[in-house]
Amino acid sequence: SRLPSAPQDPGMQDQAWYAGSCDRHLADSPPLPQDSAFMVRQSSGQGWNQPFTLAVLYKGHVYNIPIRYVESSRQYALGKDGKSREERFDSVAGIIQHYREHPLVLIEGSSASRAHTCLLFPVKP
Repeated sequence: SRLPSAPQDPGMQDQAWYAGSCDRHLADSPPLPQDSAFMVRQSSGQGWNQPFTLAVLYKGHVYNIPIRYVESSRQYALGKDGKSREERFDSVAGIIQHYREHPLVLIEGSSASRAHTCLLFPVKP
């Protein structure tokens, strides 16, 4: 008996980067073998409006970026809260496709230092 669930993104199960309900500890211990490797997993306990997490490895650090479901437009967006000008995508695959070609900004929580990388190497645990 869960809250309303965000629509499952059809076809996502077949993607090379979709890790399903792999938990965070598994995502933090490498199956992410190299810089710019990434996977998408189901978020644990974040509620239906943050259904997935994008995990990206860069310079030995795993960044966990929330993927939010924006109910008003039925789209997906990256990051914790709605920025006034955020990019929205019709599917999680659309997010991945975009950031294969455009660098994603990675913000390291403790130091707030920024890094940029494209999503290059899909990983399934």
